[in-house]
Amino acid sequence: MRLISIHILVTAIVLAGCSFSGVHKNPVIQGNQLIPERIERLEVGMSRDQVQFLLGSPITVNTFNPDRWIYLERVDFDGEVQQNTYLIVNFKSDQVSEIRRESGGSPSDPLSKIDTTPPDRPDGAPWWWPF
Repeated sequence: MRLISIHILVTAIVLAGCSFSGVHKNPVIQGNQLIPERIERLEVGMSRDQVQFLLGSPITVNTFNPDRWIYLERVDFDGEVQQNTYLIVNFKSDQVSEIRRESGGSPSDPLSKIDTTPPDRPDGAPWWWPF
């Protein structure tokens, strides 16, 4: 009799544990981790190599405007995008000229921040440049 009641008690505890719906879920961070200490060290005038050493490779470099690097940190929780944070670094003459930080944007299209305008044509370039 005592053995049967122990089996029933153990079975009830196991079944109660399996039906618990409050499973712990961690937020999933995708893309670049934008660590505040590293972003604070980013300065205008740094070279591309220094920026890449500090922040890592950008999530995207525009083919038409390679002087604009975009870093994206995306936080997902329970399959839903909760936050998009962008760090946009612009270069001029291979030196950082502008640093912008933006939040938001369309979760389904994080690359909407990409500038698709072609770079300026160099002076004296032929009419068919860059082909």
